[in-house]
Order: sequence, then C-alpha cells, then structure tokens
Amino acid sequence: MSPDINDFKIGFSSGSTVPLSTLLASGSGSPDESLPKSTYTPYSDQQVLISGLVRGVGFPVATWSWDVLTRAHRDALRVYCPGMSSAVYIRTKTMDSSDSYANFNAVMVWPTQDEERDTERRIKLKITFRFLVPA
Repeated sequence: MSPDINDFKIGFSSGSTVPLSTLLASGSGSPDESLPKSTYTPYSDQQVLISGLVRGVGFPVATWSWDVLTRAHRDALRVYCPGMSSAVYIRTKTMDSSDSYANFNAVMVWPTQDEERDTERRIKLKITFRFLVPA
C-alpha cells in the first residue's frame, strides 16, 4: 500500500482529526509535495541486557518530515503546536508488515533548531510525535 496524504491526520481531539490533504490544501504545491516522509519506532529507547540482547523500552515515537514545505503549509501545522510542544491526536503509518496506519494520542514537538527557509518555503522541517498511545 503506497502512502496517501489522506491517511495522515492530526487534530486536538480524536473526533476532530483532519487529513493532511485538507489541512495543507491552501497555498501552492501539489499534494505529493505535502505528503510527509514518516518514521515510526515502537520504543523510545533501548537497553542492552546482561546477555547482550537488546530490549526496547518506552513509548513509541513517530516523525513527519518534509524536504520542502510552503510557508502556508508550515503555518497550518504550527496551529497544532504554537509553542514547544502540545497534546494532539494523529493518524500515522506504523512499521508493521502491512504498512498500515494507526491512531494515537501524542505529544507533538516542534523542532528546536532554526527552520531553514527561503522567501516562501521551509526546507527540511521535521516534527516529532512522542509518547504515542493508541487511541
């Protein structure tokens, strides 16, 4: 199953999530340009056991990143995280074998480094979602 911008969603509550295709409809750029590259890690950290085996610990983490995003699209995402972080609901791709999507409560964290930009675009924007809990 190939990624579809309608499968990625965000909102302030489970009943108010909107597809990124709707959220990022304003401004220039094609829907494919608005499709985030995503990662999903089922654990936030790992511990090396005395046996040498590795155990995953902590809540899952997901990221959405764009190589180039219009300023209007960036501003539409910023509504959900006006500060350093905020509580949101998301639908994102998981890493199971069927490439499925799942809904989560999450903490959205805006990048701390300065955003690279030119006049009308943001370059290399990466948003992290921590403490993912199935919703």
